[in-house]
Amino acid sequence: MIIQLAGWSSEGLRSPDMEVRLEKDGSIPVVSLLQMPNGTGKTTTLTMLRAAMTGEATNWSQEKIRSMRRPGETTDNGRFALHLTIDGKPLTLEVRLDFDAGTAAYRTSSPGLGGVVQGWKPPQNVERFFDERFVRLFVFDGEFADRLLQPGYSEAQQAIDALFQLYLLDEVRAKTQEIWEKAASQRSAKTEAGLSMWTNKASKLATRIAQANKALADATTRAKTAGVAIKELEQKIHDRIGAQEELRKKLDDARDRENKAEADVATKVQGAMTMIRQPHVLYEGFAMALVQMKDQLDRLKLPASTSSQFFIELLQEENCICGRPLDDKTRSILQERAQLYLAEDTSGVLNILKGDIDHHVIQPGAANAGDLTASLDALTTALAERGTASTAVRAIRQRLIDQGDEQLRKDEEELERQLRDKELLGNLIEEITRTPNANDDESTKCLRSLKNQLTDAQKKVAEITGTIELRQKATIIQNILNSALQKARERLRSVILQEVNERLQTVLYRDPLEVASIETCVRLKAQEGASVGQTLSVGYVFLTTLLNRGQHQVPLVIDSPANPLSIEVRREVGKLIPQLCKQFVGFTISSERAGFVRPLDETSGGNTSYFTMFRKTPGTAGLLTSLPTSGVTQTETGVLVVGREYFEDFDIEEEG
Repeated sequence: MIIQLAGWSSEGLRSPDMEVRLEKDGSIPVVSLLQMPNGTGKTTTLTMLRAAMTGEATNWSQEKIRSMRRPGETTDNGRFALHLTIDGKPLTLEVRLDFDAGTAAYRTSSPGLGGVVQGWKPPQNVERFFDERFVRLFVFDGEFADRLLQPGYSEAQQAIDALFQLYLLDEVRAKTQEIWEKAASQRSAKTEAGLSMWTNKASKLATRIAQANKALADATTRAKTAGVAIKELEQKIHDRIGAQEELRKKLDDARDRENKAEADVATKVQGAMTMIRQPHVLYEGFAMALVQMKDQLDRLKLPASTSSQFFIELLQEENCICGRPLDDKTRSILQERAQLYLAEDTSGVLNILKGDIDHHVIQPGAANAGDLTASLDALTTALAERGTASTAVRAIRQRLIDQGDEQLRKDEEELERQLRDKELLGNLIEEITRTPNANDDESTKCLRSLKNQLTDAQKKVAEITGTIELRQKATIIQNILNSALQKARERLRSVILQEVNERLQTVLYRDPLEVASIETCVRLKAQEGASVGQTLSVGYVFLTTLLNRGQHQVPLVIDSPANPLSIEVRREVGKLIPQLCKQFVGFTISSERAGFVRPLDETSGGNTSYFTMFRKTPGTAGLLTSLPTSGVTQTETGVLVVGREYFEDFDIEEEG
């Protein structure tokens, strides 16, 4: 599918009342540049572009709707109409804002609808491309580019999901859940109160699982980032200390000692915990009581060979084992006295219990309280050794700090902070991924426990409503979708990572960056952050790479596409964009022309349209006398000039 931006018109909004048509010589050009001084309404235009595409304005607050009205004016209504072509066929999405009521309404027109219809109703095959998550990929701003590189956000993964529409897998998964829940609600439950209780519990557990999954993903990403930062800081510290050979050797020896002590502590902790989990080792009196209990069982000859089952079976015979006939009275006595003997399952338990007491408590070599004391003493010694080794490492580093190495001090402080963060994140990850225990409830962070509880709750709902088979089928489908989503993400990230790095070598050839990984965010290799220009360059390369890989064509619309970039980077970005997208629309100011416009035009083969728009104000009154004789459109609030010559001569960056 080919989606193209053909133009738009605006009335009563913060931007000038104007109609912009992007066509050139009967077709929509590859590149369209709209030069607008600051204060002309670029942000308003971009906001309304997104609102028209997504239908989101009906959810805006009254304050936001009224903020679209031009300051100082009292107009009742505002209107914005977006003109698109879908595979060559026109589609218009119109937004009408009522400033007094604070409401928004839509109208849609296309040949397929038979004209104009009320409401936001793009064709069904187009609607999925106007999902808000997808639109923000090609109606693009610098804030989005900045979040691509921030670990606290998941913009990179969401961008991949949106472009390749992987979110549809989540929607199908949610639909299967909805179908099952609907079927369950339509069945007549055995107990309405029970059904309500288990349904509410399942809903709460599903929410908790979603929260735990998000927390795990965020913590894992941040832990990886912290791990990389720790390694880099440790290497920087090591290299700085390495300038003094003697201290370097001492530090290496101290670190070896510290690592060995750390491993020894881990081993000792595991051994001690194994013993602590055995009550007879933890408390000597418990062991003595177990031995006494076994002695009493042996003295009483328990379990006896005769069991209650023998007498129960005897009741079915006509004669007793002594040969006398059994009457009702005798059978009654036998049945009553059979309870005095042990059942077979009880006899088995007692035999196992006696065997375990003998093996774990009585036999020579069995662990006892003395062994636990020795294990704890060994752990204490290991902890002391680890503390001594860690102190030695810190002491060597401190010597250099004391000698005036300020950078080393800063690196040390940052390393300590990263280590603390990683430890906290590790504890959180461990808690989320640990093995469930019997004490877990709905408030636990343990993901496996929450999933087990959810499965149990869903089984209860299924049992009550009689939808067990449907629940099983829904679970199978959801598992398949989860697996497909994970595999698709991994493969796409790998391919996109390679292509992004290849293009970055060209765009930033003077100061190249390399992307280390694409997880929830884009992480740069061996670099804590990036400049504004570098961030925007990485954002362009990442998104144009995604858009170029998609099976469908969409326009790329960018506000101030070159403002933070150096001249050299502007040239490379200008060459890159027309190669990777079929339509580029840039909202610029005059200072962005240098180094950017010419490469754009050359790479597009001259297929570029130039527009210059400014607002009619006292400060721009002088411009009205020097307008060209053709290509000019004037309204009460603004002026639009079409043409390259005027575009390149225009030099107002912002109004006074």
